[in-house]
Amino acid sequence: MSVESSISDTTEAIVAALDKHDLSTAEKELISKHVSKLLMKTIQKTTAKHLETAANCCGSELDLAHQIRDQINRQTDLLISNLKALR
Repeated sequence: MSVESSISDTTEAIVAALDKHDLSTAEKELISKHVSKLLMKTIQKTTAKHLETAANCCGSELDLAHQIRDQINRQTDLLISNLKALR
């Protein structure tokens, strides 16, 4: 499942749970933004933990740890850029 569809599905589930309340389009967009921000924070925290783990595991292979870190950072930056584009 793509990140975009995950955000959409989650937003729809929240809106459905609040179905008794007549939400405006702006309120639905605000919910989507909050979900997106939460996802970005989660990705950033998870990435930081992965980088820490890679550094700890590859301490004797510092070049390998740097390569892993660089690849993780590139992928994280790309994912966050895609999330920001969804706003």
